Amino acid sequence: MDNDALSGLLNDPEALQNALRSVSSLLGASDAGGAPDAVSPADDPEAQLLPVITGIMQSGRAAVRPEKRALLSALRPFVAEDVASQFDRALRLAGMAGMARAALGQLEHRAEGGEHSV
Repeated sequence: MDNDALSGLLNDPEALQNALRSVSSLLGASDAGGAPDAVSPADDPEAQLLPVITGIMQSGRAAVRPEKRALLSALRPFVAEDVASQFDRALRLAGMAGMARAALGQLEHRAEGGEHSV
């Protein structure tokens, strides 16, 4: 998934809720009567997952400091296209590593007796 599309999804709570519902239905979770208020927010797995997923995604965006991103962007006109594409790939990999680190942190937190929901 493209970083811009992912950022757009994260910045639109309604679209993110729809995506979470789609994932839940694919995983076999049943919809409680189809009514949005049929499940209380404390019992709604989607509502509990949203802050976790948002935190993980923010960790991916924060993996590379803005000034480093700006430097790489400023260098793009002065390097060959294959080098510029390597810059992009490195930024994506750093973002994915940040998200993986945050996801592992969430799993470790839950394994140590943190939150038991979700």
